[in-house]
Amino acid sequence: MANPPKKKVFYQIDEVCERLGLSLLDMSVLVSERKIQLCTAVAGLLVEDGHYEVALDGDAAPIPDDRLRMQGLVDLKPDDAWFVLRHGSQTIFWLAAEPGCYRRLVSTSEEDRGYTVIRDEVGVRHEEFARYAATEEALDDITIGTKIGTSRGSQAIYDWDAARLEACRLIYFEGVPESFGALIRHVQGWFAEKGGRVPDESTMKRRLRDVWAIFGSEAKRKAA
Repeated sequence: MANPPKKKVFYQIDEVCERLGLSLLDMSVLVSERKIQLCTAVAGLLVEDGHYEVALDGDAAPIPDDRLRMQGLVDLKPDDAWFVLRHGSQTIFWLAAEPGCYRRLVSTSEEDRGYTVIRDEVGVRHEEFARYAATEEALDDITIGTKIGTSRGSQAIYDWDAARLEACRLIYFEGVPESFGALIRHVQGWFAEKGGRVPDESTMKRRLRDVWAIFGSEAKRKAA
């Protein structure tokens, strides 16, 4: 049996999409709506940190505070992250910063203007991944709770523990399905055979993504 994925500092964007059951287009929409923060790794990137002061006429003037060399993971601005996901790369001149502040890349020469970010080097920090996954799980639970009502003793619409056991039974006895979609269709069929309601695909993706994160790599090896 495959070992569960280890906690990492950084998850590359393809792995994030696979674990969450999302396409790159789905992810680009989340990024553009500022629902998830993407980052990339840099080494010795010179930046200027500063803040904005608003004048009486309403104009905001940038006020430099410090210069420093960035090392490790840095957060991308949403518009830059969106462009990287949709087009494969982007030359950036700014990094994400706290509200009212800025983080500008400092050019030391004409040849040193900007920093090129490519899609394969973009991803999500572990903490951000956990935050987003927990938020989606909570929203899913709220949605289900709204559908079944809030009265004490209400029965859940879906037996997710049994559904996950069915997914594991399939993998153990019949092997890993060829794709995440195939696993979802199988479990949807299982729900249908039980005579109850069948969850929609997006809900299935959220509920089974950790199962697929563990066993999905086996499907890739079979396809190779």
